[in-house]
Amino acid sequence: MSVLVRKLFKHGGSYAVDIPMEFFKNAGTKEVILESTPEKLSIRPKTELDTIESEHLFAGFINALAIDAMKHPEKLHSTKEIWDKEWDELLKGVVADEE
Repeated sequence: MSVLVRKLFKHGGSYAVDIPMEFFKNAGTKEVILESTPEKLSIRPKTELDTIESEHLFAGFINALAIDAMKHPEKLHSTKEIWDKEWDELLKGVVADEE
């Protein structure tokens, strides 16, 4: 790991920073994940492990769905009632994890 000091520069209505070429060459992607707090900004390459589940708001979203389902169980339906050919086409080739 190397520590580099870079100056921020104006870019449109935002600020930007040059990313070292070595990082870009080793990243294997042009997409990055920015994780920020008031004290720190981390930049890392986006990988196949970065999914919606890693988003910081995802847990709250799932929690809200669960609360709504418990308050309004009449809105829930069996998958057999709603499954049709469109779902089969959408999920063609998708392999389910055994979690």
